[in-house]
This record gives sequence, C-alpha cells and structure tokens, in this order.
Amino acid sequence: MIIQYIWEGIWILSRSLILGAIIYLIILGGLYLTNKRREFKVRHIIYEMLLSIYTVALLKITGIIGMKFYFSYVMNGMYNLSLIPFQETSLMMIFLNFLLFIPYGILLPCVFKNLRFSYKRVVMIGFMTSLSIEVLQLFGGRYAEIDDLLINSLGTFVGFMIYNYVANNILKNEKFIKGCDSSV
Repeated sequence: MIIQYIWEGIWILSRSLILGAIIYLIILGGLYLTNKRREFKVRHIIYEMLLSIYTVALLKITGIIGMKFYFSYVMNGMYNLSLIPFQETSLMMIFLNFLLFIPYGILLPCVFKNLRFSYKRVVMIGFMTSLSIEVLQLFGGRYAEIDDLLINSLGTFVGFMIYNYVANNILKNEKFIKGCDSSV
C-alpha cells in the first residue's frame, strides 16, 4: 500500500514537470523584465526549476490544485479539524507526510542563500507552507490535522539536515562536481 502511494506521488511529480517549468519560466521572465535578474547560473536555474516543479507536485498531492473551495465547508468547523496530535493516526500517512516535505527542506537552501545556515527559517517556511495547505483543505471540505503540520515540519527539518550534510561533507570534501563549492 505504501509503495502504491509513493508511485502515485512520483506519477504526480512527473505530470507536474511541464506546469512547474512553465510557471518557473514566467517568474524568471518577469524577474528579467523588471531587472531583478540579469545573471543566469545553470546550477541555480536547475535548483529554482526543481523547487517550482516540486511546489506544483506538492499542491497536487495535497489536493490544493484542482480543489473547489467553499466557505460553507469551513462552517462545519470542528468536524473537519483535528487539533489533538496523533489521535487515531495512521503510521503510513505519518511516514508519507514526512517523506513529502523532505525535498522542501533540501531545495529551499539550495535556492535561497539566506536560508543555507538557518534551520529555524527553513523549518518555519515548511511550517507555514503546511499550515497554509491545512487551512486551504478546510475550505475544500477536506480534513485538516495538527499531525500533518507537525510531521511536515519535521520532514522539512530532516531535508535541511540532509542538505547541510551533503553541502558540508560530501561536496566540500569530494569536489566531484565541476565548479561545485561548499555553498552549493
């Protein structure tokens, strides 16, 4: 069952490639036209495009893209909201939510230099992203859980730790990628 969910996530990710790339190119074009970006580094463009594609896939997996939002769904309030952590929780769903946010913790510091040395900022962005998704799910008639918020934030943190380890140990010492330095 867990493998089926992972393959479904990979399928959604592959279907998000075009939309994510188009959104990224529109943003990059806007930055260029407003003189905010005149220098283009291939590695940085790849990281930015990966973050854009990942974000589209994340919003599709969580149901935000394609969901119909109605204020009347929120009127059900407490029926669609779980504020007690890990009550009647599926370990499989915890694991999948954890896996879902690991790439976020890796990609954010790759794209934004000011996040490379601040796990607190990266985790806060992961937390706020997860909170936004949970609130939007309430408006879409879906069930919002505090568990998701906590586990998604933990996944972001672990992703940042993976980024930090790779940047400080593997890339710094091995230099196996031409032109790669410890600042990734």
